[in-house]
Amino acid sequence: MRALLAPLLFFALAGASPASSDYYWYSASDDAKPRPWAILFPRAAGIGKLQSGNQYVELARLLNANGIDALVIDYDRAAKKIGAKGNTGEQLAAIARDALSEYRSGGRMDMRCPGVAVGWSRGGEGALTLASAAEAGATGIKAAIVYYPSVRGQPKPYPQLHPILALQGTSDKLAPHENLQKLADSRADKTLTFQIELYTGAGHRFDLARPIENPGSTETPKDYVPAAAEAARQSIVTFLNAQGIAGSSCGLD
Repeated sequence: MRALLAPLLFFALAGASPASSDYYWYSASDDAKPRPWAILFPRAAGIGKLQSGNQYVELARLLNANGIDALVIDYDRAAKKIGAKGNTGEQLAAIARDALSEYRSGGRMDMRCPGVAVGWSRGGEGALTLASAAEAGATGIKAAIVYYPSVRGQPKPYPQLHPILALQGTSDKLAPHENLQKLADSRADKTLTFQIELYTGAGHRFDLARPIENPGSTETPKDYVPAAAEAARQSIVTFLNAQGIAGSSCGLD
């Protein structure tokens, strides 16, 4: 197991604090209180440069503002190091378990606090797997949020175990919303929340306000749809509050 760097740094002061070259930590506060937490799985393009303007940093900061610690996963690098096997969702779930073990050894991402898995595109496979019976709640994940997810690796019927929020454009050609709807319709248990927010005319990467490799630039990617991106962020906050995954602590301190 790779060693945990100390101290872990509060993002507002020093940005991400990696425990390894694969996992990047954004804390809601520099105190040691146990609090809700999130694991973020990027798109297949990778994490890019983790600085202001990067879509994963901006989502981590939104979570931080709502009392949730966040961990961004560079899963291509991590998969090689831990030898993750299986389909995409299974590999990403294995990486999540490795990251959780590493951070929990340093007193973070407490199993008794609720966690949420967040994934974009291919990374959505990991979030969906962690929210399914395949993980049987072993990680502490209590919900998932997915942006325009790939669903090719998910079994049907989909064995959903935890609430899911899906953020999807109606004009997405890479991950069509019809595929997502089919996955939701295939669920064995339809009493669980599987909330699909559709944004008319939006395509893949509708939340990408700046290039991930150059987030400090003034360039705006053609896929960016500001209204859809902002509506998605508002839906995330509403969903997390409804699931009880927010707050300055989880009552263990």
